Amino acid sequence: MSKLRVGIVSANWGALAHLPAWRTLSDSVEVTAICTSRQETAEKAAADFGVARPFWSYEAMANDPDIDIIDAGTNPVLREKIVTAALNGGKHAVNQIPFATSGEAALRLDALRVAKGLQGAAAASVMGLPHIGLMKEMIDGGDIGEVFQVHCSWQMSFFLQIQPGFPYTWFGKSGLGVSVTRNNGSHMLHALRHLFGPINSVSAQIKTQLKEWHLPDGEVQKAETDDTGHALLNFASGAMGMLSTSWTAADSPGFSIEAFGTKGRLKLSSLAYPSIASAKLYASRNETPHHVPQGAEIDVPERFFLADGRPVALGQEDLFNGGQRVSLARVFESLVKSIKGQGEPLPGFARAAEVQALVDALYESDRTKAWVDTAHLAG
Repeated sequence: MSKLRVGIVSANWGALAHLPAWRTLSDSVEVTAICTSRQETAEKAAADFGVARPFWSYEAMANDPDIDIIDAGTNPVLREKIVTAALNGGKHAVNQIPFATSGEAALRLDALRVAKGLQGAAAASVMGLPHIGLMKEMIDGGDIGEVFQVHCSWQMSFFLQIQPGFPYTWFGKSGLGVSVTRNNGSHMLHALRHLFGPINSVSAQIKTQLKEWHLPDGEVQKAETDDTGHALLNFASGAMGMLSTSWTAADSPGFSIEAFGTKGRLKLSSLAYPSIASAKLYASRNETPHHVPQGAEIDVPERFFLADGRPVALGQEDLFNGGQRVSLARVFESLVKSIKGQGEPLPGFARAAEVQALVDALYESDRTKAWVDTAHLAG
């Protein structure tokens, strides 16, 4: 098969993080187009990032016969329209996280994908983290035995003290499909669902604790989205889980997943945004009784760092994308393989719809102050 041709909608995160990840797969794909909302910005982005074809209409990109995959950026409300147009235009699609504005909207996107006979992936970069790949292999292989407890936390200080030039103050605006539960929570739920299986029920508390954001220019912005969420999770396996996240957490201690089993413990820890630059994986086994933690860092084999069959390490291009290139390249490669009939995307649209429905269940639980059954969501 010749190289798949990719069009990216976004000159921000799409160009800074997704474009380098796609270019890591240089044997399989070629990014041939970039789209923004105006001709002048599209042409500038194409020139700045070395992309051949500028577009300033996502509808035109969706209907172009010389594009195979559309990678949709922007906010979730607009992305639903972009991905719908892409699928109707016969294009495979990459959608961001949050995947959609609701579980119903996510199901519509997946149903359209199925009807069109296409493939789609959610850009849940945590899923492509090599350390998650090794954790999955070890858990499925029984290294820590039956899992009893799972703790997952993602604590960031993005909006506690907003830095000059930070482009995501729109995350505080209601009606755009974003919030800490929808953003961070979706990434966390993708990882937990992948590692530990279906989630049967949830109980959540969600709040907006920081009522005002003080912007660098002196403007005060009212916070209209939640910034902190805690949840209890019951897995179908019988494991008990806890999830906590905030983007107004002092000191930004970062991301972690810890699993306790009958034979041992695994802990993934990553300062700031989880990436190969910061992630560390620790493991211990219950071989002898002890009361002092015995966890030691373990190396992740090179095979989890491959893209297009070659090992990938951090490079100069990773200075501006949180070190996400390797993780995203692994997600994108899973889509490319699925288009060629080799397995499912990691994660695909069906799993993304399930996770979006789990997010909806967290909000329902917070609203009703009750446990919400989610066993029916698992595909």
